[in-house]
Amino acid sequence: MTAVGVIESLWRYPVKSMGGEQLDEVFVAFAGVMGDRLYGLINDKGNPAFPWHTAREQEDLLQYKPRYKHHSVTLKPEQLEAAQRLGPGINPLYPDAEQFAVEVATPDGQIFDLSSEAFMAHLKTVTQSDGLTLHFTQRSQYDCRPLSLFSRQTCDQLSEELEMDIDKRRFRANFYVTWNDEKPPLYEQDLVGRRLKIGDRLEISVLERDPRCKVITLDPDTSEANPKIIKHVAQAHEGYAGVYGAVLVEGTVKVGDSVALVN
Repeated sequence: MTAVGVIESLWRYPVKSMGGEQLDEVFVAFAGVMGDRLYGLINDKGNPAFPWHTAREQEDLLQYKPRYKHHSVTLKPEQLEAAQRLGPGINPLYPDAEQFAVEVATPDGQIFDLSSEAFMAHLKTVTQSDGLTLHFTQRSQYDCRPLSLFSRQTCDQLSEELEMDIDKRRFRANFYVTWNDEKPPLYEQDLVGRRLKIGDRLEISVLERDPRCKVITLDPDTSEANPKIIKHVAQAHEGYAGVYGAVLVEGTVKVGDSVALVN
């Protein structure tokens, strides 16, 4: 194996299209980062093939801040080490749905239980829509692939090209990576089709480049839109920034873990 970088930060998004949370350590399963996008808002009047209500439709969703009420138990399965001793690929018992309970802070500072009627009434008022429902699954509700990876060098490159300070959070990745100095800014694109080992156990396959959408135009703190960002990514980088991956070997990942290319 060849070391190519380190994990700069880890993120998950308890509710699809709402604010993310930065983690020091987390278990990554075949379905993705534990606790990532377990909740999503569905528009009953939307496209049945892609029914999600996201920041594409309600830009200020990014300013809603969800948090798990039982944070520590949502980071890794309680019996993970015992399961791993049995052999690779043994599926450890996940916490119950109640242990993944979430409360959310709205942009104006109100606090709601995510699953409460009061929160859905709040959304109905904000969106002027009565077609929204909350959907929960432990499988995760990502758009395309279970993992996303984005490098600090790519963020710096885009900042230089656009002559503005680009916040990495616009790209809503699970893994932000710092590549070794000799690697080019868009090095993750060269890894498509390759296998990476992260930390002591996790192994992923880099599947494809990540096609970007409107969300990268939205400031993660204010939801203010800057269309020139996606226009530039489309013109200069064929609409791609970062990569998607799938898990081959489950494992726990920590900030600072080595990222190695499996030769």
